[in-house]
Amino acid sequence: MTSPDGLLPPIGMEIPCSSHAAAVPLKIDAIGMVQLDLKGGIRLRVEAPIGAGLGGVKMKIIGEEYTADHPMLGRVTLSQADTDVTPLSLLEIISDNPAVYRNTLYHDFTLTIEKPPGSNGPMVLSNTKTMTTRNDSLTAFPPQGHVYQTQEPVDFAPVGDPGRVVAQLMALPMTRSHNP
Repeated sequence: MTSPDGLLPPIGMEIPCSSHAAAVPLKIDAIGMVQLDLKGGIRLRVEAPIGAGLGGVKMKIIGEEYTADHPMLGRVTLSQADTDVTPLSLLEIISDNPAVYRNTLYHDFTLTIEKPPGSNGPMVLSNTKTMTTRNDSLTAFPPQGHVYQTQEPVDFAPVGDPGRVVAQLMALPMTRSHNP
């Protein structure tokens, strides 16, 4: 699972993780705050080494989707958007004895709401700027029950109309675990 130095996964390795975030606050302009219980997963591929500091690797998110069922909104889905514009994520070694990592993930999402208020069909939104989630104190990688937090609320607007924000993801406390 790790490179010869014992601390980092090798280039080319794919790392699937299941993920869960309970009571996620999503503010929708038409109705106010709702809470979602998101479940799904992420798949990372190790792309390149980082030479700075104690070292690390750059990773590409190659698959990501989370869903929640809400009594008023129906199925709500966060799914990976255009991967060509999303920056590579980082896994950095913070300390090597004992090993401590910082994992910073960059996400671009499409948010689909099956039954949006005042609409006949699904509403498809995209984040207006790349979202960042991070864990600064991983004691193992791949993660096992580690919580990643958003760095700031994330605005969502209709696809093609980024100036018209209609929803905001206030926080995303995502627990991730490697599932080989």
